[in-house]
Amino acid sequence: MNSIHPTAILGEGVLLGDNVTVGAYAIVEGGAEIGNGCVVEPHAKICKWARIASGCRICSFAVVGGEPQDLHFDASVKSYVELGEDSVVRESATIHRATFENSSTAIGSRAFMMASSHVGHDCVVGNDFIIGCFAALAGHVRVGDDVFVSGGVMIHQRVRIGDGVIVSGNSAASMDIAPYTIAHSRNRIGGLNIIGMNRRKTPNSDICEVKSLYAKVFGTPAARKTALEILNSGGAETPSGRNFLEFFKPDGRHYLTPFSGR
Repeated sequence: MNSIHPTAILGEGVLLGDNVTVGAYAIVEGGAEIGNGCVVEPHAKICKWARIASGCRICSFAVVGGEPQDLHFDASVKSYVELGEDSVVRESATIHRATFENSSTAIGSRAFMMASSHVGHDCVVGNDFIIGCFAALAGHVRVGDDVFVSGGVMIHQRVRIGDGVIVSGNSAASMDIAPYTIAHSRNRIGGLNIIGMNRRKTPNSDICEVKSLYAKVFGTPAARKTALEILNSGGAETPSGRNFLEFFKPDGRHYLTPFSGR
């Protein structure tokens, strides 16, 4: 049985699952879909075409599915936000819908967006994503699984962030961040997120290989070239090692290194 506060506003065509709670003065626009067991706290806003999976919590003054911050966006475009199950969007956090017809800004399961954080239009984010207070992903960012973006971080549009990355607080990145690394300052990495790999119970063989590959790839000024040479020669034997090297496959990209930035 759903619990809808008398002052909440639900538009025509809203689809609610079972055991959904909608608090006082919350707004759920027509066309939104909210899964089983979700909680929409007082004064939260769920915009049209937002698709929220089961078990999510949308806190007060958060906005899910707002229009993109794109000067060329046509508001008549039907686009979406997809939020995975068991995710939490804390107070005043925002997620903007995509810019192209029938496309989505997509966030995986078990996301935790802290207060006043932002995920921009057309982002695609993996599972177990955490973003700290006042941090933001600009449009078209791609994020892997198990990524922690700390408070005050700014990620430039179209940047790619690999699995298992941690981005230190008050830093900024305008280039791609390789898996399992620690990004800090402006456009710089400083070692591997070994603590994170251990917490995810990554096998020791994987960790050892990633350590070796990190040293080889970033031990030269041509990181991408080195990574692909190792990959093509079969120099990675573990899943994590191959994942690290395969991140460098896309051509025309710029990658953070220990020597980039200022």
